Amino acid sequence: MSPAGSSSFRRSLRRRGGIRQKRISAILRGFSHQNRAEPTIGELSLAFDTRAFGAFFILFGGLNLVPLPPGASLFFGIPLILFTFQLAIGRHRLWLPQRVRQMRLSPDKIALLMAKIGPWLRRIERLARHRYWPMPERLLLSAVGWYCFVMAVLVTIPFPFTNMMPGVSIAIAGVAISTRDGLWLLAALLVGIAAVAVLTGVYGAALFAILHFV
Repeated sequence: MSPAGSSSFRRSLRRRGGIRQKRISAILRGFSHQNRAEPTIGELSLAFDTRAFGAFFILFGGLNLVPLPPGASLFFGIPLILFTFQLAIGRHRLWLPQRVRQMRLSPDKIALLMAKIGPWLRRIERLARHRYWPMPERLLLSAVGWYCFVMAVLVTIPFPFTNMMPGVSIAIAGVAISTRDGLWLLAALLVGIAAVAVLTGVYGAALFAILHFV
């Protein structure tokens, strides 16, 4: 079947009632309503279903853009380490320990996140599609997992404003693995490289200042 015929076939299936997955941004927007109870991580995982890895990368990576009290990056960084490590070692389905499953996220925080990244996320979701995705996929996803694991470790470091760029890189990687889009994966890597360069300068300057006064 030609690409044009395949595309028409998919459209016809949707017209006949075929199920089309909701966008991750739409799911998050549904959990941001103030009149609903605080959702648990377990409830979010069920809503994201097979896209849980990508969705949680977007959610917990993107939350680093929301103004938070000092030390809050640990709260988001530790679950990110858990999620990214599982992808790195080759798990196909996300496993959540009971304690993490029961963790709750405030709808207000999700609403703040969607106000911050919602327009960009919806625009990216419209642009993202399956393209330039290297094979074999299993090795690629493992490599992406290890890369995001390093970014997650950087997120957890309790240094003001240094968690944002690694968090953004993880969020973009989440979009990439959710849609199997090689271009957005490249964008995630570029942001991550920039983050490492910036953080090296920040931590280097801080260490120099400490040694100067010792």
